[in-house]
Amino acid sequence: MTKWLRNLVWIGVGIGMAACSTTTPALPTAVIRPPLVSPTPAVEFQLAATLPPPQTDTVQPALTPAPVTPKTTHEDWFYTSSDGQWTVQVSAIFPVAADGSVSGERYRLALAVFRKDGGARWQILDEERPFGLGYTLPAQFHWSRDGSQLFYTEHGNPDGSPTIVGFDCGLYRVDLQNGEKLQLTDECGLLRAAADGETYAVLQGSRLVIHNLSGQVLREFAFATLLKLDQDSNWQAGGLVWSPDNGRLAFSILNNIQQPAEIQTSFVLVDLISGMVRYVLENRQGQYLPILWDEGETLLIQDGFGLRYRLNIRTAEITLAD
Repeated sequence: MTKWLRNLVWIGVGIGMAACSTTTPALPTAVIRPPLVSPTPAVEFQLAATLPPPQTDTVQPALTPAPVTPKTTHEDWFYTSSDGQWTVQVSAIFPVAADGSVSGERYRLALAVFRKDGGARWQILDEERPFGLGYTLPAQFHWSRDGSQLFYTEHGNPDGSPTIVGFDCGLYRVDLQNGEKLQLTDECGLLRAAADGETYAVLQGSRLVIHNLSGQVLREFAFATLLKLDQDSNWQAGGLVWSPDNGRLAFSILNNIQQPAEIQTSFVLVDLISGMVRYVLENRQGQYLPILWDEGETLLIQDGFGLRYRLNIRTAEITLAD
């Protein structure tokens, strides 16, 4: 390399060093920051994190509420035949409201008769009945003398309140040899069959009518006229019973029925042979009803408190029953 060229190189180096040592103003530069990261994941990631894992669709069984059993009350009544061989059982199931009162649209009724020795049992009724202005129950059970027939009526209990007199409708006969039931009449009043099982009586209003089993009228007594009760409406007849020989009937006349504390009872005797209608005893203070005509000349009667007495129809004497 020539001296001239070597000097030229050194001149270039000197110029470059001088340029590097010269101070120049700083140029603005962009500040680069790291990207900001949210402390919680994005919404879609949140949902993914909180939702349960996917499941296959299943059919859930429908929940059926347990049936509510309505509250009921069960009542039973028992009646024994005069010879002690048969027992009648009346069973009723009544719906009961929350306050304990009988309330509902229907009730269930059963009627059975069975021998004491277990020899026979007949189911006469087993049914549901609608409530009306009350309800009805089989009642007034009585028997033929030979024990082969049972008779009863349907006794009305208006608004659930039992009654002492009246509200019987229909007289029924049950043949105890085969359990068959037959309705003898649908009349209303006091209905009683004679012990011979061949006739029955209906005491209705101011009349006493005797029928045979086919319903034919055999005798009729306008007893209210004969006893001069036509002009008085403050009385009611009740407690009809047959004599053991089927020739007479007896019943009560309750006077002053609109004033319970002042009720008086008169006992009436009807003779089917002579046609005579007469009082045995008149205007005894209190309420009494014949419930059975014993053998002989004695009526078994019962007062309003359930106490029983014997009335001698010859002497009109009343004594407390044993």
